Amino acid sequence: MLRLPVALSTRCARGLLQILIAGALAQTYGCASGGAAADMTPVALNGVRPNGIAVNAGDGAVYLTDDAKSSILRSADGRAFAPYTSIPQAPGQGISLSQLSFDREGNLLAVRFGFGSASAVFAVKGADSATLLSGPNPARRRLGIAAVGANQALSTWFVKESSAPAAGGVSLLTYDTATGHATERDLITGLGKPVGVAVSGDMVYVSDQARNVIVRVPLASLLQAAQPVSVTDTFAKIDNPDLMAADAQGALYTHCKSASVCKIATDGTVSEIASDFHDARGVAVDATRHRLYVVDRAAAGGTSYVRILPLR
Repeated sequence: MLRLPVALSTRCARGLLQILIAGALAQTYGCASGGAAADMTPVALNGVRPNGIAVNAGDGAVYLTDDAKSSILRSADGRAFAPYTSIPQAPGQGISLSQLSFDREGNLLAVRFGFGSASAVFAVKGADSATLLSGPNPARRRLGIAAVGANQALSTWFVKESSAPAAGGVSLLTYDTATGHATERDLITGLGKPVGVAVSGDMVYVSDQARNVIVRVPLASLLQAAQPVSVTDTFAKIDNPDLMAADAQGALYTHCKSASVCKIATDGTVSEIASDFHDARGVAVDATRHRLYVVDRAAAGGTSYVRILPLR
């Protein structure tokens, strides 16, 4: 049995345990891309308050939101992150950036939560280039984003008035990055606190944190419906779901339980694949390199990480 020195701090012990877990997973799953074993050591994010994460499928670059400076960071290899672009902060509000998603045109879509008065979606065309998409309702607290077509994306949102329960849904944003204008059309209503959204094939999956479920509905039926639909099809029951990602086979990945990440198979079966997180937030699949990136956000003053899990 490994014995840690008595003087080893709790933070260092957690970091060492994460390294050991990553190594065990690498041995279990094998090499990430068929060549030499990839480095799965957790990446320490000193001074960063991460949340959302995305991978560029073309070059494998990893993008990460930072609530410490209201910005997006970029890493060519998923390990060394540097400033990429700033996201304007709403005056008088705290910083809370959420899910990231690449659209078909190569724009990186970024979400600002907004705390009930200043939510927004930004289209990032390149370094130091974030365009606010005007038009969507700023009073909706936004969390999830998933591109679905040419200049179109799904946005999860909820509203919360005093002590009343949260009420939310999913809308379709249709936008023009040249003018910075977007329209919003509601597709799903009747949810509690929808957080993550992922699209696999023609199926849309939404994690409802208020009810601890993931729901699903065909995208085509949503787009064809004359009115927003209320989704009743519970795809999976899961404790504390959050932001989500889907792999090429249609499996989903999200936060679960109190400090774990779970995989949801195509039949709705839930299995825990990693644990001992501070607070698992954003997840992103790199299908080409067979990796799952997971944001591990520490409490204020602690060290957050990006953890890299190999996928079979």
